[in-house]
Amino acid sequence: MSFRNTLTGLLLAALALVAAAAEPEPKKPGGTAGAAKKAAGKTGGDARSRSQAERTCALTLTWWEMPVLPEGETMELGVQGERDVTPVYPNAMTPSGTILYEGPANVAIVRKAMVPDPSGKPGAKPIETWVPFAGFNLAENDREALVVMFASEASQKVMVRKFNINVEDFPFGGLDVLNFSKARLLCSMGGKVFYAEPSGRSRSPLVMTKREVVNFFMGITDADGRQKLIYRAPLILHEKNRRLCFVLENPTEEPKNRFVSYTIIQHVAGHKTIESLRGQRANPSSAEPAPEAAPAPAPETEAPKQGAAKPKAA
Repeated sequence: MSFRNTLTGLLLAALALVAAAAEPEPKKPGGTAGAAKKAAGKTGGDARSRSQAERTCALTLTWWEMPVLPEGETMELGVQGERDVTPVYPNAMTPSGTILYEGPANVAIVRKAMVPDPSGKPGAKPIETWVPFAGFNLAENDREALVVMFASEASQKVMVRKFNINVEDFPFGGLDVLNFSKARLLCSMGGKVFYAEPSGRSRSPLVMTKREVVNFFMGITDADGRQKLIYRAPLILHEKNRRLCFVLENPTEEPKNRFVSYTIIQHVAGHKTIESLRGQRANPSSAEPAPEAAPAPAPETEAPKQGAAKPKAA
């Protein structure tokens, strides 16, 4: 098992422990298989009044790491709304392709697959339709949400975790630390100190208003009470990016390599809101065309690089 897969397993275990409730059962797409097939040709249009939707959210999906598929196999995903399936094209650690979700609080991610013809006629060919893949819950205040999908090679299952990214609370220029280690992290960014509790999410008090190189440090307190530096890096920050920094701990590693971090960065140019997505739906010619396949994620140009950030011992 690769080091990245080991960390994924550790993160899955941490996420399972801190989950507020059991993972919801994926909601099956409404209607018959034929109706679902018909819905496959739609891209999220809904004639119903928006006020009737239980949840309305600018929803972004991404993979923690792209799943490894058997040779020749493809994966087409969508999100089931009230009446339609909206296709999505998630990349790895890349918050792009935001869609307007209007539907139940229990969100169903579906996958396109071939299933037996429901007519049961002898010799009938399989039909293509959407089948349940994964699910998660949206809270009432989730106007913007980032959904990270974790593919477990060991269990052949997909775990999904949702993070609220409402711009009013998580502005551009900001940085959040999601601490999935067992240690309390002492963080310092631009001279401002904050703590990230185990299994918690903490926000840096420093919100950038211009482009600037800022020193970022993370440390822990040893069992003997001494503080130890586990990570340090100069970050090129500015008001047009916001960052989610995931901190993981691998207890089997040497102390200097015990903690690693992965960062998801969103640029304001890719930011979509409920209002802007509704505008695109009202004027389809202004909407960005959906890609035929998920493009490769753009290389990270700011430190720390996307992926394992090498911690430095004190």
